[in-house]
Amino acid sequence: MKSFKLCAVLLLMTAAAALSMAAKLELFPTFHSCSVYFHTEIPKNCSITYREKGTSKWLPAFDPTWDRSYGGKYRTSIVHLKPDTEYEVLATASWGRQKVRESAVFRTWSDNVPVAKRIVLTQKQVDNGYVIKDKGSPKGWIVYTAAPGVVVKGAGKRQALLLDKAEYVIVENMVIRGGDNNAVVLNDCKYVRLRNLDISAWCDPQNYTYDKGTGRMRNKAGRHLANKNAVYLNGGFGQVIERCYMHDPLLSSNCWRYGHPDGPQGISPWKPQSTVIRYNDICGSDLKWWNDGIAGTGNFDLDGGLNKDCDVYGNFIAFANDDCIELDGGQQNVRCFRNHFENSFMGISIQGCMTGPSFVFENRIVDLMDELGSRSSAFKTADTWVGHYAASYFYNNTTDDANAKLRLCRNLRIVAKNNIMEEVVPSKIPPFPFLGIKSENNLVKVKNAKKEIQGTPSFVDAPRGIYALKAGSPGYGKSVAVPGLNVKNPDLGAPRGVELPYRPFGLSLTNGRKALFTVKKGKASAPVKFTVKADSPVEFEVRKSLDSDWYDVTPAKVSLKAGEKATLTVRVKPEKMNTRINYRSVFFLRTADGWSRPLSVKAVTDFKYPENSAGKQVFKVTGPFKKVSGGGVRFDDKSQKFQFKFTLPEKSGVVFYMDVRALEPIGQHDSICLGVNGEEPSYCPFKGISSKGYTLMQGRSYILPKGTHTVTLMPRESLDLRSVVVLTDVRATEFR
Repeated sequence: MKSFKLCAVLLLMTAAAALSMAAKLELFPTFHSCSVYFHTEIPKNCSITYREKGTSKWLPAFDPTWDRSYGGKYRTSIVHLKPDTEYEVLATASWGRQKVRESAVFRTWSDNVPVAKRIVLTQKQVDNGYVIKDKGSPKGWIVYTAAPGVVVKGAGKRQALLLDKAEYVIVENMVIRGGDNNAVVLNDCKYVRLRNLDISAWCDPQNYTYDKGTGRMRNKAGRHLANKNAVYLNGGFGQVIERCYMHDPLLSSNCWRYGHPDGPQGISPWKPQSTVIRYNDICGSDLKWWNDGIAGTGNFDLDGGLNKDCDVYGNFIAFANDDCIELDGGQQNVRCFRNHFENSFMGISIQGCMTGPSFVFENRIVDLMDELGSRSSAFKTADTWVGHYAASYFYNNTTDDANAKLRLCRNLRIVAKNNIMEEVVPSKIPPFPFLGIKSENNLVKVKNAKKEIQGTPSFVDAPRGIYALKAGSPGYGKSVAVPGLNVKNPDLGAPRGVELPYRPFGLSLTNGRKALFTVKKGKASAPVKFTVKADSPVEFEVRKSLDSDWYDVTPAKVSLKAGEKATLTVRVKPEKMNTRINYRSVFFLRTADGWSRPLSVKAVTDFKYPENSAGKQVFKVTGPFKKVSGGGVRFDDKSQKFQFKFTLPEKSGVVFYMDVRALEPIGQHDSICLGVNGEEPSYCPFKGISSKGYTLMQGRSYILPKGTHTVTLMPRESLDLRSVVVLTDVRATEFR
């Protein structure tokens, strides 16, 4: 018996020694964060702490996630670090008598790097685009810039600026115009920084035109507009995109009404590593929309999208017909924090979390709305295509929309704390219990869990864009501690007193960042004033999109000393506001070196869309059917039919839309029968019509010759029908 016990002890000691020998600690720092990978076979009881070198207090990293894949590994992140600073990390794991312990030291990246050479480009050098292949070194970076007034031109070229396998290169203070596919491409680069680039006028209007039948851009081969980017990252390591202004592409994305959006994007990464995207203005406009502001590629690959060890912070992203940002892909220590997102169909997507963990914290997502006013949710998650051990963490995010929801998944570990949102939606199918899904202490308007705080947030001044909680509001002072977020934040939502998007420079907005106007009978509501304060000397000028000529901001340029304030006045111009109901824009107070503060402007007019217009003919449905409320008829007598005629001046694609209302209870297969030019009326279904009001729903499409055509409608199921809209241009029914 003693011999058996001795053997058992020796086996345990041998196993523990083997585990200790096998343990390995890998660290991948950026400016303010560090990814931690702790390789060990011990699957629980792991602790990862850190401290600034030379100090005594150890702080916790985010809770590590265990992944048995690829030999056993804990993954987590450390955030809110200082640049160019040394830190120590201590990782321990234990299970019974087995214990491993590893320590290591890292230094965060520096904002300032040694420069070996500066190259100033002339206009002649960049008239037909430019290619950089230089390789600097850690001891001597190469800086490219341009002389004042120089524009890097890429019209008719695949891209305006290409960095091809460049290393230790900075490209800064340049104006980039053009590029048929992308404006700027980084191809397999190492330690390259793009800083303060003004990028616009890319896409390919020579080969893509608007298709009236589909509402999308197509080329001569009939292909949709491929995603074309201000900046495209093809692999690479250690790349930084900062303080850039991406705006005014030459073409616009379609919205979801016409299928998945395709078109221009701000940044598109293809599997890079250790990427930092910070302090950028990625702003479409009311007439030029992104597909995604930052898009994923390889969304469901283990190393897809931003891949691993990435920071996205301090960015402003707006006007996306799909997502402001897709984190989809690897999401292996991908961190998205302290950004501001607005005017989009969706806020932040993590639906392809393939390895994880990803961390989404201290962001603000407001004013969700795509090109035509549709919205989905502040956060996109999905039960399909996730990694076996993946996890995503949501902490202290602020939202303010009816669709600001976080849907929990049955097969993805989601942990959510201290967020302000409309609702946390449980999975319809019971989740796998071992995942450790946890949602608690979130302020929600729709309560469906005991651990949430139910209530409506009272913001200081939401109409002016101030989303800090008022004293006494639900959630005020109720934030619980999150290991890893070691900067104190007393409230739910984004940190009190931190201006989002987070940008550490000397200009602050003191009385809001959003202006709302009305225009009625040609007269606008009163001008709106903003006050800015200089915490240090600063000069800035007002920048806005090319289609924002319907308002002015004065003064357009300001110079302030430390402690000085200035007042900016925004006035709308009714004479320029006669084409749509809603007008949206963002202007920026940008400094010469690329720092900025964004301010949003919205106006609602009394514009009336004409019933008939080019590409659109409307036919009111009348007897022999019974009239009902709202100006329609009860379309239910199968012995009757309704006919009308319309004329085409030339051969055209034609789409029929019906203005319909479902009856209670809502049917599963609401439909009518439709026929053209004597054909027997046949099944024409509608998907998702409402019983609360009339909805314009797409019916059937034809290609018809020049001349007069007869349309026959017959009831198939009971519903209310008000009118039939004949379109030769599907966008003729858009009410913006």
